[in-house]
Amino acid sequence: MTDLKLSDPLLRKIIYSVGIMGVIAFGFYTFSLFKGGLGLLLDVLTPFIAAFLLAYILAPVVIMLQRHLRLGRFMGTLALYMIIFIAVFLLLAFLIPTVLTEFIRLFNAMKTGIPPLLNKLSQSSYLNVDAELITVLQDKIREIHVDYEKIISTILPSLRKVASGGLQAVELATRGLFTGVGSVVSFFSFIIFVGIINFYFIVDWENISPVIRKMVPPERRDRAFDILEKVDTAVGGFLRGQLTVSAIVGSLFAVGLFGMGFIGFPALRNYCILIGTAAAIGGFIPYLGAVMGVTPAIIIILMTTGVAWSVKLISLGSVLVLFSAIQAIEGFVLQPKIVGKGAGLHPLAVMFALLFGAQFGIGGMIIAVPAASIIRVLFREFYWLPIERREAALITQEPAED
Repeated sequence: MTDLKLSDPLLRKIIYSVGIMGVIAFGFYTFSLFKGGLGLLLDVLTPFIAAFLLAYILAPVVIMLQRHLRLGRFMGTLALYMIIFIAVFLLLAFLIPTVLTEFIRLFNAMKTGIPPLLNKLSQSSYLNVDAELITVLQDKIREIHVDYEKIISTILPSLRKVASGGLQAVELATRGLFTGVGSVVSFFSFIIFVGIINFYFIVDWENISPVIRKMVPPERRDRAFDILEKVDTAVGGFLRGQLTVSAIVGSLFAVGLFGMGFIGFPALRNYCILIGTAAAIGGFIPYLGAVMGVTPAIIIILMTTGVAWSVKLISLGSVLVLFSAIQAIEGFVLQPKIVGKGAGLHPLAVMFALLFGAQFGIGGMIIAVPAASIIRVLFREFYWLPIERREAALITQEPAED
């Protein structure tokens, strides 16, 4: 009978695998125990986390304004706030009403356009679709009715939830008077609170680094600040870069579809702002913005009635060409030049981080992607790079041994 020894490779692999699974299981169990407390803590810290990330993104902009306009730190921050105020005013006055109008128009167009398309599918001899099923679907689509007032009344309480944590007093003070108005007041109070904290963060931004330097022991400062610099490149590069890329991708879609509307498909011109906004929002996840832009454009072309299929096919080809061009620009120009290789996160990593952060509410989603960037840097510095150096050393030693 053969005795099993700890030195046996198979036994060591089994013990190693069981140990890893045990650590993972213990991690999930610990996470379930502390999830409630972490969620509560993130709710309280959400205004400060949001303000810090905004300061982290906007601090270089203030430095640029200081250099070009020869302003002090305080006046440079005020100048930035004036620019943001103007941008928000234009957003509320133009973009949001336009997007909502185009969304309602698109919904009504799809409601009237889908039944004729289903009817054509039922008449196709190649698909062999059940005509009774098509009739049922057409009746269900015609019965769909959207109560926009009900949607707004549902959104308002969710705005109140966003302003949780440090602003519960505002919520309680306004709840008894006007529920809807209280939600709006609570939400905008949260925004104002974040803006005030962000203002002080930006003004004192240059004083943060010396404080951190003093907290690190002298013998470890070089290594610590080398890692912090890489973390800054990863987090700052991704946040600033991806926001810039998403805005560019959304603008390219809006301008491209607006131009295509004059060439031969006017319906695309009517929804260019909506599609561009969807592409910009989806663009925060790398390479998703182009998909978010091309999908509704294709649906609009297919759902539009009273247009010959030859025109639809030409329009579909033009949209796909626009999609390919924007995807190529994003992949070969925008991502490498603006975001940078050292800051890039895989799209799946971004989606996983956002889904994981959503378990902790708004605060978790805000901190999810920066945390994923930091984990990526730490994993590379303390685990992956030592493995690469070890493998490189083994490769250089092999010829010498031969």
